[in-house]
Amino acid sequence: MTKVRKTFFSTIASLITIALIFGIGFFVGKHYRNEAEVIEDSSAEEFDLKLPGEAEKQFITVSEVESRLLEIGQLSTYSGEYFVTYEKDFSRSFLDGITIPGTTNTIHIECEGLVKVGYDIESITPTVDNESQKIYIALPSAKILDNYIIWDTVKCQENNTILNPIDFSQYQSMISEIEIKGLTQVENEGIYDKAENHIKIIIQNFLAGFDEFEIVFL
Repeated sequence: MTKVRKTFFSTIASLITIALIFGIGFFVGKHYRNEAEVIEDSSAEEFDLKLPGEAEKQFITVSEVESRLLEIGQLSTYSGEYFVTYEKDFSRSFLDGITIPGTTNTIHIECEGLVKVGYDIESITPTVDNESQKIYIALPSAKILDNYIIWDTVKCQENNTILNPIDFSQYQSMISEIEIKGLTQVENEGIYDKAENHIKIIIQNFLAGFDEFEIVFL
């Protein structure tokens, strides 16, 4: 009887062991199968068939070009230097314009000055043609931003008279006239043409990232 019981319990233990092994195997297999179903193969979507020799065209928008141009800022400024020698007489006169003898004083000034011209970059509205791959830019006229004398360069001589002493207002009037003469000088030397060439180089450098496009200035 004892032998039969041992055989019975041994058989039950074997069946339980087999059931546990089967259950664990089923659970593990189902778990990994579910994980495998979550993984998607995206290689088909990412695959892009291109013909031999085919190249993608670069596409840009006007806003992209405008944002590059706005970075230029003060670089759009161009300076022209001038040198002026100016002498002027100041005299007292009668009511009819006749000079009173002995009242003439003279001021002689030599100096250098600087004229700055620049562009209103925000007023530049580019046009982009993605078909011909060209960027068209119409430049506005350059504006005078500043005109001043460099005081460290000023050399002054005076011929004063006690009957008409030199006063500060005479210097002020001469400085204003010198600045006008200096502006005329740099204009005759082509400051506006030089400023235009300067801004074109800057714009071409800032738009160099659009290497497939030709910059056309209007």
